[in-house]
Amino acid sequence: MPEKSAKRMPGRPKQADMNISIHQAIISTASALFKEYGYESVSLQQIGRRCGVSKQTIYYHFASKPELFKVAMTTMLQNILAVTSQMLDEADHLEHGLVRLAEVILANPHAEIETMMREAEPFLETEQILAIREAEQHIHELLAVHFRLAMDQQFLREEDPMFLAETFSTLMLMGNRENVLNKYESPLILGQKLITLFLRGAKVT
Repeated sequence: MPEKSAKRMPGRPKQADMNISIHQAIISTASALFKEYGYESVSLQQIGRRCGVSKQTIYYHFASKPELFKVAMTTMLQNILAVTSQMLDEADHLEHGLVRLAEVILANPHAEIETMMREAEPFLETEQILAIREAEQHIHELLAVHFRLAMDQQFLREEDPMFLAETFSTLMLMGNRENVLNKYESPLILGQKLITLFLRGAKVT
């Protein structure tokens, strides 16, 4: 009777998988630090210490600090785009989708993109700036598609849908400020208030 083969022990992680994990850890750590402290105050050594890798390892994955900033920013914006798409596509009504989206955004505070960009732009190449702006534009374009559909359904009055998209994004940044968040019991309650203001305005009708 043939002997049973010994159970194969799990092997070591493939080098490619380890590199992807390190790559993602650097991006995640850099994003958190840039959002908290801004561009200039964050060093590659600080990022390395926070995620447990050397400065040389960071340079293996990213050519420079500006390049890492570009990737961190575009990754953050792509994540926002994915959440925006999910919230609005799953909602049975635009208002419900916007409230859910506002709740998620307000529950996960993020830095004001314009503030970070103003500080970082002197250090960035034109291509890096354009890549970040393009990622931001994709969010506005997605919102504009849903606003255009709501106009076609006569839920919203005729307006420039891209203007509405940019206005919505600005409103979310205002609500994201700590002194505003602290006035409300939860991100949902603040989100409902902001969406009501956004859709109906402050005028007595």
